[in-house]
Amino acid sequence: MTLNVSETRKYLLLLWILIASGVWTVSVPASLTVLINFALAVSMLIILCQRGVLRKAVLLAVFTMLLLCTFLLNFDFQSWMSYVFIICFCIMGMYISSFWHEGEFLNKYTNIITIIAVVSLVMYIFRNFLASHQAGFPVVEGQEVSYTNFYIYLYCRELPNRNCAIFWEPGAFAVFIGVAMYTTLITNKKNKILKLIVYIVALFTTQSTLAYTIILFAVLMYLVQRNNNASVFQKVLIGILMTSIVLLVMDEFDVFQNIQEKLFTGIETNASSRARNIAQLIDLSVISKSPIIGVGFNEYFNQVRVIGTLFGQNWTMAANTFTFMGAIFGIPYTLVTVIGIAKVCPRNASIIFKYISSCFWIWLFVTQNFVQKPIFYCLVFLGYRASAYGSVEVKKNE
Repeated sequence: MTLNVSETRKYLLLLWILIASGVWTVSVPASLTVLINFALAVSMLIILCQRGVLRKAVLLAVFTMLLLCTFLLNFDFQSWMSYVFIICFCIMGMYISSFWHEGEFLNKYTNIITIIAVVSLVMYIFRNFLASHQAGFPVVEGQEVSYTNFYIYLYCRELPNRNCAIFWEPGAFAVFIGVAMYTTLITNKKNKILKLIVYIVALFTTQSTLAYTIILFAVLMYLVQRNNNASVFQKVLIGILMTSIVLLVMDEFDVFQNIQEKLFTGIETNASSRARNIAQLIDLSVISKSPIIGVGFNEYFNQVRVIGTLFGQNWTMAANTFTFMGAIFGIPYTLVTVIGIAKVCPRNASIIFKYISSCFWIWLFVTQNFVQKPIFYCLVFLGYRASAYGSVEVKKNE
């Protein structure tokens, strides 16, 4: 059996992108992280220059200019490393979308996530055994919970019945599964049904609202994708699914609790939900003060501490990619990324499928913060270059 060096390199690059995007079972020293990101970005930049791609890299130039505007005009010099990292991630996204085959990145990504999901389910089944064998394993401290690091699985001490696999929390694991599930759903690859079953079971074990909406989105997209001439029953079912998704999204933002509070004073909401919503309100407050260029990282964290005390919360940042991004970098930067992520879809998809797909991708990153994660920028660049998928996977509705 001959080892394909090119394929191995691609898988290694993808593994690093996943690790840098939030794998907590692997602890990489900060200096090594800087070295790897810089080395990858510089080598990719050289290749982009040599092959004449950089001259046409308008999107990369737009991202760089918007980041520089925020950095310089807000005097955000203390956070220079964060800006450099994001530019590095943009270069990675540009490189992959330019030189990898259509659909290759997400197909390889799906292969890796499938293995992670299977391992997580096995470990989840034996979580009671893990609970009594934690001695000797390192402990990873989260924001409000702690994890025992079994190296291939993070066991949440406070919430053992929630599966986060190797990522920083169950909701984050749901995002990574969601990307793989979408890819598997629209392609006709080997063991498609088996993979989808694994993803669905893994999503249920996260016990997150995001996971449930991902499953509903998947069913909805499957029905739209496969039924050119929908019957009355299918149309009703699609309507029910869309309504269910809307209700779950409303529940995620505690719309019902907010209405309840207005109608019945004195009823307290869930503490974690309240904190999450307050964090997003803080972001919107920051955005209103500087909507064009944002306030930068340093000023953002200063304002969050001040505004957070007014709400009675000690908060650092919102678990929402887009509100956090708008507060840091401004609305123009956020719009560029939103458009890119919404365009991750097969080119020949029907209008209604593209609409549902865009809603899916945006919602996927609303409940988690991926602003400084390379996987997010890879998806954005794949979306703009229409190279995330081929053009034959999804049937058009007539």
